Amino acid sequence: MQQKELEVTLRTEKGKGAAHRIRREGRIPAVLYGHGMETYSLTLNPKDLEKILTSGARENTLIGLKITGVGKEKIRNRVVMLKDLQVHPVRRSYLHADFYAVAMDEKIEVEVPIHLTGKAEGVKTGGILEQPRREVRIRCLPSDIPEFIDVDVSGLNIGDSLHVQDILSSAKCEIIAETNFTVASVIPPISEAKYEEIVAAVEGEREVVQPERIGEKKEEAEETKE
Repeated sequence: MQQKELEVTLRTEKGKGAAHRIRREGRIPAVLYGHGMETYSLTLNPKDLEKILTSGARENTLIGLKITGVGKEKIRNRVVMLKDLQVHPVRRSYLHADFYAVAMDEKIEVEVPIHLTGKAEGVKTGGILEQPRREVRIRCLPSDIPEFIDVDVSGLNIGDSLHVQDILSSAKCEIIAETNFTVASVIPPISEAKYEEIVAAVEGEREVVQPERIGEKKEEAEETKE
C-alpha cells in the first residue's frame, strides 16, 4: 500500500480553549499515540488531511507524519494510521484527528473491503447476487495491507454461497474470523406478482411488503400462528 505524507506540528496547549483557538487559525487539533509510547498533542492543516482522504485512501492508509514545531527532537517521524476523525455534523468540516503509530515490522489486524469479481452463473439464469458482508478481517504487516480482497463469484449457481473460509489466505495476509460468515450468495429471483406488489408499494399505493422468493416456504408465518 502506498504511503501518504502529512505535515503536523507538536503543540503544548491543551483543553477546549486551545482547541477553539487552533480551529480559528484554520488548523485542527490531533493526537498521536501507540503501543508503549507517550501520547503527543498535534495540530495540522485539515485541507492536507482532506487531500489524503479524498484521494481514494481509507482508514487502512499508511500516513507518514512529518513532525515539526518546538520539541520535535523528542519524537521521530512516525508511520501512522488514522484511527478516528471527528467531523462537524452540519458543515462536515474536520474537528479532531487521532493517529495510531504502527511498527512496520509487526503484524496488525485490520478490516479490508471485499470486491466481488466475475458474473455468477446463477445471475445469468435470473438469480440475484447478494453480498451480506463487505469487509473481512486480516492480519499482516502494515506494508502488506491490500486495498481490497478479490473474491470470484463466477462459479455460483442459484442457491450457492461463498463463506469466509472459502477465501484463501496468502503468504503475506492471514484471513481471520470467529465465525464462517457468508460473503456472497445467489438467491432465487422475486416472483412477478410480488415484484408488481413492491412497485405499487413504492409508488404509495400500498404498504411496503417484504419480497417473497420463488419456492420459499412461509415457515415464519406458520410459526407465528402457533
